[in-house]
Amino acid sequence: MGNVRLYGATSGYTELAPPAVAPDGVLSLPSGTGTLATLADVAAGGKILQVVRATDSTARSTTSTSFVDASLSVTITPTKATSTLLVLHIANAYLAMASAGVRRGVYQITDSSNVALDGAQGQYVGLSLSYYGSNEFLSSLAVIGYAAPATTSPVTYKARFRVEASGVTTQLANNLNTGQLYAIEVSA
Repeated sequence: MGNVRLYGATSGYTELAPPAVAPDGVLSLPSGTGTLATLADVAAGGKILQVVRATDSTARSTTSTSFVDASLSVTITPTKATSTLLVLHIANAYLAMASAGVRRGVYQITDSSNVALDGAQGQYVGLSLSYYGSNEFLSSLAVIGYAAPATTSPVTYKARFRVEASGVTTQLANNLNTGQLYAIEVSA
């Protein structure tokens, strides 16, 4: 069997080509009117629809053992209610410790109601110390969260942080490298 060409009303054509070796089969077309789905329509999922970015170049610190806002938020208006969002927080995490033990900062991404996103509930950065003294620790930080807001209304996400135990100061060293928060809309 050869290829079948469907010619457009004014120009061009769409060609249907069977595989080189195929069993007998029947292709049933619906009755009535409609449009032919293109490969672009069929493979529409997983495309990046938009990227929104917020930045902060001020160092932010806390000694709180409860999560506090890191003064970095991003608002995105999804173009489709079926889209998913990847939200990324990229920064430098700095810790100063005055005693031995486990001393870590904890970083997360939440929605505007302070509910942590999947995958971004709390990333620990730090170390365990076996000696006393004043110690410092600086590390790159990348927290990635996933959300499916099911809306085309604006949604806001924010970075939050805390220390794991008292006696620790954690800082987002945005003054060294600009802290960034990205919201990336991905089509379903």
